[in-house]
Amino acid sequence: MDPESIDFSEMSQDELKEMAALALKHIENPEKGIGKATFDAIMKVSPQVAIETIIVDDVDNPTQIFLTWREDEHYKGWHCAGSFMRFGKSFEQTVVDILRREHEAEVEDVKETGVTYNRVDSRGQTIGIVFLVKSNIPMDQNTSTKKWFSSIPSNTLPHHVDFLKRALGWE
Repeated sequence: MDPESIDFSEMSQDELKEMAALALKHIENPEKGIGKATFDAIMKVSPQVAIETIIVDDVDNPTQIFLTWREDEHYKGWHCAGSFMRFGKSFEQTVVDILRREHEAEVEDVKETGVTYNRVDSRGQTIGIVFLVKSNIPMDQNTSTKKWFSSIPSNTLPHHVDFLKRALGWE
């Protein structure tokens, strides 16, 4: 059956919800991923947990932050690398995965900041947890898309500015 051939306009909201629930129950091994289309659909109706990593020179007394440039259909500006949590992953494993995937770097030290956020945008609702992370990224690694900063740049994503200020105590 081709899902695109189903006329969903003929179904009530209750019928749509029941069909979605039945389909989700049949997903095996969600730890192997559920695919972008399924994730995007779930995000529209259920909050998702994001882990944000503020890469710093020192988790106890940060004076430098490492940000990356993001420019896609969702955001444009400097930001902290982050990710939605995957099924079965811990907070700490998600931090490790983010650094490996986004920066090909390893975690040397990590500290939960106690800073959280709740954001609703066009994708759905995100609940974020922010961590300070010291990594093996060299202090001299600066490119047009990845840089160390001693203050928050003006073109940083607005919701990242908020949690950066709260987590670091910077203005």
